[in-house]
Amino acid sequence: MKKRYILLIIIGVLVLGLIGARLYLPYWVTDYVNGQIAKLDNYTGSVTDIDIHLWRGAYSIHGMNIFKKRGGLKEPFAAADKIDLSIEWKALFKGAVVAEADIRNIDLNFSRSQTGTGESWGDFIDSLSPFDINRLQVHGGKASYINRYASPDVNIAIDNVSLLVTNLQNVNKNDKALPSHLKVNGVSTGRGQLDIVGDINILKDTPDFDIAAKLENAALPAFNNFTSDVLAVDFEAGTISVYSELAAANGRLVGYVKPIATDIEMVDIEQDTNPFNALWQSFVSVFVELFSNHSEDQFAMRIPVEGNINNPDQDLWATFLSIFENAFGRAFSRSADEGIDFREVLKEQGSSRAE
Repeated sequence: MKKRYILLIIIGVLVLGLIGARLYLPYWVTDYVNGQIAKLDNYTGSVTDIDIHLWRGAYSIHGMNIFKKRGGLKEPFAAADKIDLSIEWKALFKGAVVAEADIRNIDLNFSRSQTGTGESWGDFIDSLSPFDINRLQVHGGKASYINRYASPDVNIAIDNVSLLVTNLQNVNKNDKALPSHLKVNGVSTGRGQLDIVGDINILKDTPDFDIAAKLENAALPAFNNFTSDVLAVDFEAGTISVYSELAAANGRLVGYVKPIATDIEMVDIEQDTNPFNALWQSFVSVFVELFSNHSEDQFAMRIPVEGNINNPDQDLWATFLSIFENAFGRAFSRSADEGIDFREVLKEQGSSRAE
């Protein structure tokens, strides 16, 4: 009888201990996550709450806000309503214990002084989970570039962002040089449609990738604050589309960016009270008119990009010649050129593993 009571007491203590641990766990995880944020050199921030879901091996982070410590925007560099981290159960059947992350309603704000460079954001996200993240998905996001030094303020953005990256840890154990797949969609300032697809390998110190991106049919006047600040020109009408292919292997980047503007109308120079601005805008207007492809009513260029991934070169002479090619030769296609081959880039870097 006495042994029975002792056993009941032990069970009771264990149950109370588990209940206490379960009640304390959210506070401990909150402190842990805030501690990881505190490790960021140039940024500060916090999360408001943590929910634990033991039954599915998961926890949810609510109200994450990260700000730059000095010289940043009043808006947070990164803010997310909810980050859900859990075990990727499908991967368990393949013998791998990895995590998946679902981020809901994340806002990223960039400026000249608040770019996020210099921080290991991949390591930060990975540190939030005890296991390596194999699948990352963003459900509704916004990325903005803000310049409050311009007059008027510049604020251009990609909204309604959805992102999915799979097989980051190569759980599928395929032999491809780029085992992970990336897909991004969004809507830009001016209602342009953004689509990015590609394959990547983040398991290397310097990731390899093969990516195609396009932004189509964004209204040019929506970018007037930006073009006025950077180029000192404004648009009355027109659309802009941008196509790009980029491939990187072993730290070497090869690719191009191809902007195509159609149906361009510049703002009437009589609306500009600054004579120098009016003169410059007149010159730009004449240049665009002379070097547009009139059969397609488009002004375009192709900017080659090549070199070290951290500081690639842009061939300005080739870019200038491409304006003539589009104007007086065959008009550039409003699509990707499909002229960048990751396998060739990889071969140039001394590797034949390109399947």
